[in-house]
Amino acid sequence: MADLTDRVVVVTGAAGGIGSALARRLHDAGARLVLTSRDADRLAALATELDGARAGDGGDRVTAVPADLADEAQVARLYEEVGRRTGHVDALVNLAGRSIPGEVADTDVEDYLAVWHSNVTSAFLSSKHVLPLMKPQSGAQVVNVSSLAGRRPNATAPLYCTAKAALDMFTRAFGLQVRERGIRVTTLAPGGVDTPFWGDRPVDRSALMAADDVVDAVEYVLRTPARVQISSIELEAFGR
Repeated sequence: MADLTDRVVVVTGAAGGIGSALARRLHDAGARLVLTSRDADRLAALATELDGARAGDGGDRVTAVPADLADEAQVARLYEEVGRRTGHVDALVNLAGRSIPGEVADTDVEDYLAVWHSNVTSAFLSSKHVLPLMKPQSGAQVVNVSSLAGRRPNATAPLYCTAKAALDMFTRAFGLQVRERGIRVTTLAPGGVDTPFWGDRPVDRSALMAADDVVDAVEYVLRTPARVQISSIELEAFGR
């Protein structure tokens, strides 16, 4: 499996449950991280934690840049900063996303657009602006974390199901566009995960995966040799 030491990895939604767990795992593996999220306070705390954990490694290995990833001007500034600090990107993991459950008849268009922008627009804009920083034929990767909700519709969250289904198709089509440049694009579709994502919604957390279960899958994809393309992975809790 490929070594992650000194690979530059951008993680969006890094302040969330899966994002922060992924940042810790990749940091332990020696990657150079660019972390971004709308939650500036939690992002700063995570970056401070990680920098402190490796204070003697000869320099900062974590860059934290707060941004609204549905705002193209902010995304452009983010990747300009990434370019100045790192010069290139080896991998982008799009984890940003949110869900607003509810009945369609009672849903405002503002909520619809919020879910769409958080899950789809953010991945589109990051994919667009990261490309100039990915060297052709370098084995670079884009991993879009979708959801089984995009493949198995449920009545409680039609907006989220729609957005994740769209993200799946965007990932597949985008992957075809950049294949000749040697850039690999993967969809990761987990089932329910025990993170703060659920808020105060009633959920049987014993039936959910842990954040580290999803992190295991992301790390596996990132460590895959450049000669191997993983198009899609589904994972869910088993035997509970």
